[in-house]
Amino acid sequence: MNMDEENKVEAWMFRVKGEFSSLLIGLITIFVIAISLIALGQLFFSTLQMVLLFGSFLTVYIFIKLVQAQYLGNSIRVHDEQFPEIFEIFKKQAVRLNSPRVALYIEQDPQLKASTIGIGNAAVVLSSGLVEALSPNELAFVIGHELAHFKAGHTKISSIFGSARGIPYGNFFLNFWGRNAEYSADRCGLILTKDIDSAITTMIKLAVGAKLFEELNLKGYIAQIKKSKNTSVKLSETMGTHPFITNRIINLLKFWRTHFKGTNENAE
Repeated sequence: MNMDEENKVEAWMFRVKGEFSSLLIGLITIFVIAISLIALGQLFFSTLQMVLLFGSFLTVYIFIKLVQAQYLGNSIRVHDEQFPEIFEIFKKQAVRLNSPRVALYIEQDPQLKASTIGIGNAAVVLSSGLVEALSPNELAFVIGHELAHFKAGHTKISSIFGSARGIPYGNFFLNFWGRNAEYSADRCGLILTKDIDSAITTMIKLAVGAKLFEELNLKGYIAQIKKSKNTSVKLSETMGTHPFITNRIINLLKFWRTHFKGTNENAE
C-alpha cells in the first residue's frame, strides 16, 4: 500500500456543518412555494413538465452522459501521456479520495474556472486559462476542490434536484446549500494539499487574474477582507451560487488554524 492509499480522505472530514440541513430546508421551502402557487392558480405544469421537473432520473442520467461526451469531442482529456504532470496531481488526489471513476479534461477558455459533472462517474473540467494561471500547488488545490464535489455527492444532488431551480425562487433557496457545498470542497482541497498559502493565492487569482496578482498590494486586500464583514455584503452574497472569495479565504484560514499544525502566521 502506498502513502496516498494510506491517507484516504472521506467526505465527513471536510463537509461543513449545516450542509445537509441547508439542502433539506431549501427543498422543503421550494416544494411549499410550488404547492402554494399551484393552489393559487399562478403556477401550471403539463404532464410532461411534471415528469421532467420531478421524476425522470433516466432523463438526467442521459443528459449528463451526453454532456460528458461533448468533452471527449471538444476538449483535451488529460492522461499519463497527455499533460502527465497535471495527470499525476489528479491521479494522486483521486486515489486519496477513493474516486476511481473520474476523468480530467482541459477546455479552451481564457476565464479562470473549473467544474465537475457526474452521477455514477464524473468529468472534471479545467479551463485553459486556469491551468496557465496557477502553479502546480494551486492547481492541486483546485483539482482537490472539484473532486470533492463528486466525493461528497454534490454533483449527484445538483443533477437530481437541479430542475427545482425552475420553481420561482428555487435558485435563491438552493444556493444556500450550494454555498455550503463550496465551503466543503474548499476544505477538501486544503486537506489534500496541506498548503494554506497556495489555497489563498488561488482564491486571489480567481478574483483578479494571474497577471494583476503579481502587482497586488496584499495589505490593501487584507483591509478589503476586513471591510467586507458587514451586513450589506452578507445580504448580497445570498444572490450568488458561490460564497464571496473574501469569505472563502476567511473560512479556509479558520479551518487551517483549527485542524492543522504549523499555521502560517503570515497569512493573516
